[in-house]
Amino acid sequence: MPINFFEGACKTESDKAQFGLCDDTPPPEKPAYIDENDQSKWIGKVINPTNKDVDFYAIDNCVEILKADRVSKESRCDGMLHFDNSILFVELKMRGSSGWLVKARTQLTITLGKFQLDNHLTDFDKIEAYACNGLKPFANQGNNTELQKVKDDTGLIMYAQQDITI
Repeated sequence: MPINFFEGACKTESDKAQFGLCDDTPPPEKPAYIDENDQSKWIGKVINPTNKDVDFYAIDNCVEILKADRVSKESRCDGMLHFDNSILFVELKMRGSSGWLVKARTQLTITLGKFQLDNHLTDFDKIEAYACNGLKPFANQGNNTELQKVKDDTGLIMYAQQDITI
């Protein structure tokens, strides 16, 4: 059965020049969302200089993606930004410890793989992946291996940074 990544019940939207992506925990079952007002909650910051209409579709805790056993839930990214004919997959982290980027890469790679089962990447002008960490806004050189693994596994570019310019 196809997976609907564009679930309307999981959508928040904005056309502001700047807005944030949030993933409140606890409880961990709440999906990620757009916030336009409280910058203290922003894990990822979207910079939208031309005020495009941007939709954010929560995936984690909103779209059911199961493992091969059809019982266990698959690890997946927090959501995706959709505007014009572009999709940006996003994983949001608030971790200061090492290993956060490996986990983010895994979640993004799994989600991208599942997305490709029912969607043709050639239908979109731009597809990218972002690992945003509110505690580590800038990637360091040591992260290049993880970024390259996404490229090797999916053919797509992954960025490890807090700001997403569209």
